[in-house]
Amino acid sequence: MPRPLGLLTIVAVLLFGAAPALSQTAPAKPRSPGVIATTDRVAMARRAACQKEARAKGLSFMKRLSYVKTCVKR
Repeated sequence: MPRPLGLLTIVAVLLFGAAPALSQTAPAKPRSPGVIATTDRVAMARRAACQKEARAKGLSFMKRLSYVKTCVKR
């Protein structure tokens, strides 16, 4: 097999094998206003709780921001 044809074959096989993994999409975001509002309320409540915890610990401003960021992700 000539060298360019062999390389083309290898590339085609790799792309064919990777196609299912590359075609996956992220889950759809909620479109309903009620679902969006509920999700926002939950996120805001979680953030408020984390901010209260950070203030109760007496953290400085920058440490408080970092703490809230990591707390919300949990």
